[in-house]
Amino acid sequence: MSRENRGHVEAQAVVLTRMAATRSELLSRRKPTYAVRVIPKPRVGADAGPWVLRTPNAALIAVLLVGAVVLGPRRALQTALQSALHTGLSVWTSRIVSAFTGER
Repeated sequence: MSRENRGHVEAQAVVLTRMAATRSELLSRRKPTYAVRVIPKPRVGADAGPWVLRTPNAALIAVLLVGAVVLGPRRALQTALQSALHTGLSVWTSRIVSAFTGER
């Protein structure tokens, strides 16, 4: 080791010794505290928006919620079921007809 490096190592050892002594002194003077268990609050409200937006049917959920607010729950459900029945029935019929005719 060079002289500069030896001096650095010795200075570092002195600093580390002082730090250890100071730490032990602080710990001995400190009053014992009792650990308090902190129970985290569930953050459902904060994470609900991004979770809903990540779902595949986010637009459908949003439309149903707005419809329930504007039209009322009964009328919104009735409208949603009628729309699903007509749309689903027409899509199903189109698939069956195109499958029979061989257009696909």
